[in-house]
Amino acid sequence: MATLERIRNKGGILVAFMIGFALLAFILTDFFAGKGGNQPQSMEIGEVNNSTISYNAYQRELSQAEDFNKLRTGQSSVDENTRYQLREQAWNQMVQDIVMGEKYESLGIDVTTDEVLDLATGTNVHPAISQMFTDPQTGVFNQAAVVNFLRNRKADPNANFYWEYLKKVIVSEKLFAKYSNLVKKGLYITDAQINSEAAAKQRSVDFDFVAIKYNTIADSTLNISSSDIKTYYNKNKEDFKQDAERGIEYVTFTVNPSQEDKDMAEKWITDTKTEFAAESTDPVQFIAMNSDIPYTDINSKLENVEIVLKDFAKDGEKGDVYGPYFENNTYKLSRIVDVKMLADSVKARHILIQEQNPTEANKIADSLMTIINKGGDFAALARKNSKDTGSAVNGGDLNWFTEGQMVKPFNDACFNGKKGDVVKVETQFGVHIINIQAVGKKVKKYNIATLGREVKYSSKTYQQVYSEANKFAANNNTADKFTAAIKEQNLTPRFATLKANDKDVSGLENSRPLIQWAFEASVNDMSPTIYEFGNQFVIAAVTEAKEDGYASVSDEDVVRNIKRIVAKDKKAEKIIAKFNKEAASSQSLSSVAQKMNSNVQSASNINFGSFQVPGAGVEPALVALASVSEVNAISSAVQGNDAVYIVKVTSETIAENPDVSTTKLQLTQGNGYKVDYQLMQSLVDEAKITDERAKFF
Repeated sequence: MATLERIRNKGGILVAFMIGFALLAFILTDFFAGKGGNQPQSMEIGEVNNSTISYNAYQRELSQAEDFNKLRTGQSSVDENTRYQLREQAWNQMVQDIVMGEKYESLGIDVTTDEVLDLATGTNVHPAISQMFTDPQTGVFNQAAVVNFLRNRKADPNANFYWEYLKKVIVSEKLFAKYSNLVKKGLYITDAQINSEAAAKQRSVDFDFVAIKYNTIADSTLNISSSDIKTYYNKNKEDFKQDAERGIEYVTFTVNPSQEDKDMAEKWITDTKTEFAAESTDPVQFIAMNSDIPYTDINSKLENVEIVLKDFAKDGEKGDVYGPYFENNTYKLSRIVDVKMLADSVKARHILIQEQNPTEANKIADSLMTIINKGGDFAALARKNSKDTGSAVNGGDLNWFTEGQMVKPFNDACFNGKKGDVVKVETQFGVHIINIQAVGKKVKKYNIATLGREVKYSSKTYQQVYSEANKFAANNNTADKFTAAIKEQNLTPRFATLKANDKDVSGLENSRPLIQWAFEASVNDMSPTIYEFGNQFVIAAVTEAKEDGYASVSDEDVVRNIKRIVAKDKKAEKIIAKFNKEAASSQSLSSVAQKMNSNVQSASNINFGSFQVPGAGVEPALVALASVSEVNAISSAVQGNDAVYIVKVTSETIAENPDVSTTKLQLTQGNGYKVDYQLMQSLVDEAKITDERAKFF
């Protein structure tokens, strides 16, 4: 249990590795159990490089991810948002398994058991394990704790599962590291490349330049033919590769509480006040049976009481009731359960006993209490026996803490005790032996119970809105009628572009069914039912459908994008021609600027490695032009991102010795970064992948 608690507390470390380092976070299927082929399949949800992924195999991977998440968080279930993230993670892992598995097998790359052991307990401990088994107080890695965990893990199914899952992550990361290192070593940078790069950066220049932006030429003056569009499309076809998408238009009918619903909630809380305030009524039990908000059993100093209740508590006594009052869409009544003089804070130390069997834990605690009551050294016993490693190193000392900082049973044992008490208490963490070392000054504290009735819509309100939505759907059952009715009734249409595996339509709670329908429907189809998402009824129509592959050259969006790019190129041609003509007949850059109806700008200390130019922004073409132009000569024009440029270098500074070593390091690191952050994605992009999950989830 101690290890599992550590897993829950520090499990985020592993998750960071799995998510943050996306290139490394993929899981090989039971690596040490052998690399068997595909199992017989009845349903296929995808294919990667001719290897099929069955529904059952995917579901097993997803179940493992969900089980691990439950173990890490200590939760018994997985919410829908987390489940969606885990689905994506499981799919990406399986795709990467296949893509990278082919590479590893062809190159003979493997990870041995000894390597895994070294990553767990040796000199090259994996960061996730190192941080999990490092004492936060001392910063010392506890190798013995890891060894002990590995020896005893099979006695605890959860611990064993956690290790097997972690081992697969470690193996996957190590496999990819070996593969990427091979690629890095194959990326050789020649001396000529290094020397050329260093020499280019050796020269820094100050220069003047003239910029003519593309928006100075109106689009209407350009003639962009269908031939221009087709030519650009054919040369750049890969830029128009697309995933399947659906466009929808929809309207919502939202169910909100009516004024009648609000009045009913107010009446209920008002009518209930007499019973809630009665001396014979147990307010805690009454709230448990009747309230929409739970009772929080805590004694608070006046300064910590909610602002709205401060004056009431200050002058109130046990049994007094305040309200009704309205707050956070809820009508409330508050009753003072008790007013006590309690310690402001407590200083305590503890010994935490964790055993599989609670009876055994209590036996150990009882024996330790016997030793303590006979004068035993509490601090020494805590260091030796406490499973709370954070406090054990300090003899179990928890220092001073205020009420509410500890779990309820622990809190009550401390604040209801007195200095010197040694008590035993059980919490969800185990059995605690607590020694109250000091008690702060007594202050007045208030225990306040609040009964709440939220303002919710009634079944009557629900039926009214549903009837309105149903009438709209029945009367507007075609796309044309749907669009016309929206205008006539002055409704607010909403639009969404969807991908097949999207979790939700933005703003619609748990709306995956709407996405599944959209991908089964055709353009202009109306939703076959009124969808209900949260408190919204939704009626939708499919407005657009794009399939996997290449967008058509006749697609409106494609034509629009190509026209924009071709227009920029045609404008650049015109500006360059005019620039070169005026430069040929001018003696100075200012003269060129005047003829071009522009002005001269200046930049200084620019070299080949500069990222941007003041006054122009990120313009690599301008940087390159200035870096190679001769001093006092007007250059030819060059096409940039936002404008066409012409320059005149006014001065240059050349470093005595080119920084070859730094340049070599930068080029090498650049190649390394590309491998680390682009290699995996490039291999996945090149793979033939069919994803049919949307039909099942």
